[in-house]
Amino acid sequence: MPNVFLFVPKAQITSRQNLEEFILMCRDRLTVFGDDLDWYSHAWPGVGNFTKKGAPSRGFTQEQLMDAEIIPFAKAYVRYQQGHNPSKLKNEFKAIRCIEAALLEIKGCADITQTDISVMNEAAQVARTYEASSYQAGISLVKLLEFLNESRIIPAPVDWKNPIKKPKEIHGTDAVAKGRRQAKMPPDYLLDSMAEIFSNDLLDARDRFTSSIFALCMCAPSRVTEVQDLPVNCLYRGLDNEGIMRLGLRFYAGKGYESDIKWMPTPMEQVAEEAVRRLAEMSEPGRKLAKWLETNPNEFYRHEDCPNVGEDQPLTDAQACMAIGFDPGESLGVSRQRLKLGMKSYEPFLAFYAKHGHVTLRFLNGYMHSMLPKGWPWMNKERHIKYSDALCCFRQNELRMDMPPRPIIVWGPGKSTFTTDINYIEGQERSIWERNGYKNPDGSPISMSSHQIRHFLNTIAQRGELGQLDIAKWSGRANIHQNATYNHMTDDEHVEMARDAGIGVALTKIRENVPVTLEDLDAIGEGIAHITIFGFCVKDFSMVPCQKHRDCLNCTEQVCVKGDDGKLQRLKIHRDSIRVQLAKAQAANEDGIYGADRWSQHQIKTLERADQLIQILESKDTPDGTIIRLSNDQEFSPLKRAIAARSTMPSLPAPKQDEPDMDEIRALMGM
Repeated sequence: MPNVFLFVPKAQITSRQNLEEFILMCRDRLTVFGDDLDWYSHAWPGVGNFTKKGAPSRGFTQEQLMDAEIIPFAKAYVRYQQGHNPSKLKNEFKAIRCIEAALLEIKGCADITQTDISVMNEAAQVARTYEASSYQAGISLVKLLEFLNESRIIPAPVDWKNPIKKPKEIHGTDAVAKGRRQAKMPPDYLLDSMAEIFSNDLLDARDRFTSSIFALCMCAPSRVTEVQDLPVNCLYRGLDNEGIMRLGLRFYAGKGYESDIKWMPTPMEQVAEEAVRRLAEMSEPGRKLAKWLETNPNEFYRHEDCPNVGEDQPLTDAQACMAIGFDPGESLGVSRQRLKLGMKSYEPFLAFYAKHGHVTLRFLNGYMHSMLPKGWPWMNKERHIKYSDALCCFRQNELRMDMPPRPIIVWGPGKSTFTTDINYIEGQERSIWERNGYKNPDGSPISMSSHQIRHFLNTIAQRGELGQLDIAKWSGRANIHQNATYNHMTDDEHVEMARDAGIGVALTKIRENVPVTLEDLDAIGEGIAHITIFGFCVKDFSMVPCQKHRDCLNCTEQVCVKGDDGKLQRLKIHRDSIRVQLAKAQAANEDGIYGADRWSQHQIKTLERADQLIQILESKDTPDGTIIRLSNDQEFSPLKRAIAARSTMPSLPAPKQDEPDMDEIRALMGM
């Protein structure tokens, strides 16, 4: 386990002394990233490069390095923070690059001790240029400032907050969210272009590698590192639940689990087989070398151009060059120069050559083993993939177009090997699109991320109505709620899917035999709708009991759902019984039976409503799932009856007011 210390500043010493002690502690006492970490290198393998913002990850120039004044602090800060809070993204680099640019702009130097509020504000402006990850860059600046305050590397504490707002959620319905979702999806012409490249079966090693990895990523939603860690025997055939033979990719899992199979669509099977064949063919020399190094650690690998001599026989400079995979040249001087240049990184070489004047295959075997990749013999120990069994086990320079492969050095591609070849970065090597003459419709260089393929496959799985659990498993996802982040179906597609499944959710719930709520039926309330023989009743029985005595067809609180075939058949049967009842009522009316005429009128009205409802439910113009609720102007209710009675009841006339007879009043009063 790497040593991790907590840096405690001394209040009585200056900020610059604090800075110097912090750098010394991280350089000499920390073992984060390994004891053998080359502190003075500007590129830490598997960690990052100490370069300015915008510099390429490979092939950067001296001018693209960070300012020399800030590099020691940058190295110390990255090592310190990753020791306490390890992360894959290592956003410390973003913070350092932003603060460096700000210091140079505001202070004219890259002295981290001069950080103040003006520098932080300028650093925020630099962080905004990260665009999609600008918010994360701002957060990393906040963490950097907190460390500078706590460690007293700056003279006075600075109070500063991240001014960059968190981006809106991708699930929003506004134009910005829709644009962000669309940007996650690769354009169709881009996929067509890569399909054409793959179909052309190009012979260049880098083209074959990139197009084959792209093809496997299109077979099942996977991360690039997962595909590049596939075993050479990754194809697996098995029967599905219906007895049909399917093809899948075998992804080995870590922590004691065996393997997981990601099944692929049938149309992609031949593509997967061809992609695996090409990669296996390319990696065969590398796997052969890896197997030799595993099983014969004491003997030099006898490759095609290796001199056929004994292990301890002295080699000429030309023979030594051929053994380690260099062109010896045409003269002794050239061979010696190239041998020394090739062996300069191997410390024992100079002393051995100075003493003996030559090298042997046994000595070169030590050099060969010193060049083994980190973690040997495992390419990915957690996934139990050895180099000798890996689909992407190559020799060094295997994918280079300007150099031949090194026949004695095992090499495995990193994530950037693929991603940089489909992305456009100004000043970096040409991508697969540029090498083969493909551009955007407007003539600009094509650039895409590997994650767009994963978004594309998840979206078409959603379009195909694959179950959420199956999508999560297919994508290697632990939580099905993360599926929504990768679903970029358009509004029209969601509407069309809703129509196919039933507008709203009522029809879906009916088919799944689960309770249907009042809200599902566009009714007011939060309760469960009552089931009737024709549909549902949305009446609130807690207010008043049913006043129709189950005469549902003449009730406006009766709701039917188009597509519920069982209820439609019941409605037709009921219509036939209404016709029978109507015929009997009409016959009784002709016989003069009291009340038969009123009963006939009621059955005629009910039959008309039944016919109207059946016509709507059977109409091709009515989409499945449509909520149908017939109106009834003549519907009976106590409230309507009371209102009608009050509006039509004649008022009693007021009594006539005659003037009183005064003589009569006097007589009554005895006057």
